[in-house]
Amino acid sequence: MKSLEIIPYHILNTIKKYSVFFIYVIINSLFILKYGEQYNTALLAGYSIVLAAGFYFYIKTELKASFYKFLFWAGACSFFLCSIYVNYKVDGLSLNVDRWSAMETGINALLNGKYPYNIPDHMGQESSNLPVLIILGLPFYLLFGSVGYLQSFSFLLFCYLLIKIFDNYKQRTAVLILLIFSPSYLWEIYVKSDLFSNFIIVTGFTYLIWNRFIKQKNMRVELVSVLTALLLLTRLSVVLPLIIILFKSYWHFSLKDKIVFTGIFILMTAGILYLFFHNAPNLEVILKHNPFMIQGGKQPLFLSILYIIIAMMLSFKVKSFYTILAAAGNLLFICVFINLIMDLSEYGYQNMITNSYFDLSFFNMSMPFVTIALGMGFLENKINLISR
Repeated sequence: MKSLEIIPYHILNTIKKYSVFFIYVIINSLFILKYGEQYNTALLAGYSIVLAAGFYFYIKTELKASFYKFLFWAGACSFFLCSIYVNYKVDGLSLNVDRWSAMETGINALLNGKYPYNIPDHMGQESSNLPVLIILGLPFYLLFGSVGYLQSFSFLLFCYLLIKIFDNYKQRTAVLILLIFSPSYLWEIYVKSDLFSNFIIVTGFTYLIWNRFIKQKNMRVELVSVLTALLLLTRLSVVLPLIIILFKSYWHFSLKDKIVFTGIFILMTAGILYLFFHNAPNLEVILKHNPFMIQGGKQPLFLSILYIIIAMMLSFKVKSFYTILAAAGNLLFICVFINLIMDLSEYGYQNMITNSYFDLSFFNMSMPFVTIALGMGFLENKINLISR
């Protein structure tokens, strides 16, 4: 006998739909309030009206398929070229943001056989980039002289995911519009930040695992382990979506597969860490100057453990690709939002937002998940109905 549902499915589905919508609105509203300067209130009001009205009429209006196809490709190509132009024109040294500089400092240290985590960037800060994130920026630095181009090519990956995930060009174009008119994403492009790009890659991994490993079951455990290790070594917070998508599968692995997955994961992680840490002059330097200490100090340890436990529980609850995206987006948002509330109570709005005591860009960890889930929740899509 099936257990009774406490909350009906259609109500849960509505909650998911509107939770990602409100997250999308809240994050972009915070960026408008911070960077809109003296016009921030008017800009926020105008943005909210245009977003709500545009979203409503887009859903209700049905035009020719060829129009949506043209709009998608014209928008994707135009924005890709614009992102390249912005990266070329904006002088990184003029920015009060050092993510690009931290990555380039790490790349230069790696190429010159130096320890990358005790060298200051252009703002005098030490890099908090984990090794694989530095490796991701390496090709763009070598080919184009700037890691900022990582953002342009991760945008192409996002467009590719839209083609794979959604059934038609109306759906794809809707999500593309949500992305390229998102103030939080435009800020990332302008300041050459790698955070949004990092989580576009994580979203791509999530789709790959969902489609190939969980649904079709034609992806080897060894490859999943290698990719998991690589992604975890881009940013510590990546652990939450990784747990949501993989923990249930790992729990049900045979003993042999558990040993294989864990063994390869440890070897892969150890090999990459050795590549980056073996040039340190001594152990004391590693203990005082390392990215794990910087990233791990962003919030209390008990909260980090709590989020990991929640992610494990969610892994057994999610039943479709849509619910995985919604769960990951919601949890990542909550992690940052709780920190924001804690700091607001201590430092006040003026210091937190206007004086930049708090880095709003951390909210962008959830945005790739939220943006795609928003399109899936409000536009019909076959993937919504596919269970694990």
